[in-house]
Amino acid sequence: MKNYKIEITKKNMKNIRVSVKAGTLLVSAPKYATKKDILKVIENNEKSIDEMLEKDKKKFYQNDLSKNIIYLFGETINIEDAKKINTIDELENFYRKNLLEILPYIFKEYNKITGLYEKEFKIRKMTARWGTCYPERGLINISLYLAKRSVEEIKLVVLHELIHLKIRNHSKDFYSEINKYMKNYKEVSRRLNN
Repeated sequence: MKNYKIEITKKNMKNIRVSVKAGTLLVSAPKYATKKDILKVIENNEKSIDEMLEKDKKKFYQNDLSKNIIYLFGETINIEDAKKINTIDELENFYRKNLLEILPYIFKEYNKITGLYEKEFKIRKMTARWGTCYPERGLINISLYLAKRSVEEIKLVVLHELIHLKIRNHSKDFYSEINKYMKNYKEVSRRLNN
């Protein structure tokens, strides 16, 4: 049998159930189930467990406050810092503070190389999009949750929204303009949208 990371919880139930979260097998088992029983179920379901683990891996950057797992700029923060963040409000404040430290530098970098300048950028709690641009107002909104992603992915969103100041649609010209300033944008975009 493979070497899985396993957490077992015994409950008043009839059957052994296995789920996956953050690369760990979460096993719910009847109180009377032995370790041998549990390992047998895992072994018999190895193929579907591997599929669940693979699917779970694709859920990049999943925070878990109860386990002190918090992502910032594509990596988990150290556990001592994570222990200080206990609520969603605290997490959002943490993200806002860190984005406000990094975004001015990213905007400045891309303002300089593209010659495109926003009048203002704001950080918003957006879950459906990473960013939005209002060309007529020169306003760019950046999703608060982008703070979880790698700096390269954040740069792509800033660049993407800046290009909208010049080209409002997602035409071939729009993407060739992005390509001028970020040659690997397709790969970065794939990661961002996974």
